[in-house]
Amino acid sequence: MGNERVLSFLKSGAANTYIHALCASACAALAGWVYLFGFQFRWEALAVCAVFALVCALARRFPMDFGRVSVELVDVAVLASLVLLGPMWALAVAAPSMLYRERLRTAFSAATHTLIIVAGGVILFWFMPEPLIFSGVFEASVVYGFMAASFAYYALDALINSALLRVKYSTPIIHTLRESMLPLIPANIIAVLAALGTAYVMVAFGPAAALVLFAGAAAALISLHLIHKYQRESEDLRKANADLLASSVNFAAGMVAAVGAKDGYTARLAAASSVFAGDVGREFGLPEERVERLRVAALLQDVGMVGVPDEVFMAPPEKLNSVGRMALERHAAEGERILSGAPGFGEAAKWVRWHHERVDGTGYPDRLKGQWIPLEARILAAATNYSARILAAPQSSALTPHEARMELTGLSGRSLDAEVVKALLRVLDREDENYAAASDERFAFSAPSKSDGGDTSASLRIV
Repeated sequence: MGNERVLSFLKSGAANTYIHALCASACAALAGWVYLFGFQFRWEALAVCAVFALVCALARRFPMDFGRVSVELVDVAVLASLVLLGPMWALAVAAPSMLYRERLRTAFSAATHTLIIVAGGVILFWFMPEPLIFSGVFEASVVYGFMAASFAYYALDALINSALLRVKYSTPIIHTLRESMLPLIPANIIAVLAALGTAYVMVAFGPAAALVLFAGAAAALISLHLIHKYQRESEDLRKANADLLASSVNFAAGMVAAVGAKDGYTARLAAASSVFAGDVGREFGLPEERVERLRVAALLQDVGMVGVPDEVFMAPPEKLNSVGRMALERHAAEGERILSGAPGFGEAAKWVRWHHERVDGTGYPDRLKGQWIPLEARILAAATNYSARILAAPQSSALTPHEARMELTGLSGRSLDAEVVKALLRVLDREDENYAAASDERFAFSAPSKSDGGDTSASLRIV
């Protein structure tokens, strides 16, 4: 362990030495350029530099990423300013992209930009004695010189970064170039062509036209990036919600099966109510995600029965005394308490609490009336009421779908919401009698009997 720490310290020291040597080289290169070529100032150059520098600052705030290809606006701005204004102005343009919180990283970035920009400027000088904004002449030699300068710009940048990784982490330079630098070539080519096009527009149509074009293109790229980012985040959120909903359904099935183990009926009631409630929710035009949550709430509406004593749970409702009825009615509030602690169940927990409320105020636990009851809770009430009539319970026999519809109609506008009842009847009218009796494949549950060697708990699957 001691040898590893010493080696790590030596590598860190070597990296610092490398960066300091790089800074010294950059200062020497910059001083040499100023001594040999001086510095030219024009107000047009200052205006162009300010716009390009602003784009670089925005690119730091909104890095362009569209998946496999990343568009480096900083490179476009720096290369365009290099051929248009010269190395000194290009350094000013690149300044916003050099700044980091760590001083050593800022020094490395500044030194790297200085060396690659000055190297590109030297090569350009061989092909064109003055930057385009001063000469105003766009010839073939400008294209050749710019391509050569761009190659030097990216090649030297790759070598400097690869050498740092070699010094600090002992990563082979060839490996770094192959794994990290070669994949960037398509994006680099796009940046070079964009910079050359900007330079041509400035010479052909003037600085104002070029700045408008460049700024508009930059704004469009940033907007596309933000749209792409939003779509990616929305897709991730949609997948996360789908995973959460799938987990919720599994959780619901397990909890209801635990309740159904008491009477062999509750789970079947929950499964049928879930299908009917979902279809009525769609009839009302609810979003599909909300419909799915409504179906889960229907599955879990009686989960509070877990805490109800067996002698109360199994007794016919008409034989319960006031204490027994209070114990039974507490299951709605208990269900809310259980569900409110589960992620994503906050709103559905309220629907479960109020699924026994009635529009005429005779329900429980809060005696809500009419529109004070959420639509989803009113849908649960109607779907559960109908399901309870067509399924045989331990204390009562099943009604035919026709008889259940007639009784449901008699409750419309009194205990059940009239519009919800109408929607449920419309759904039933469109379907066949197997659906109305909760006996087709959409109600995929089974309740093995004791004579079959199984228990009375219902195994259910929502399809």
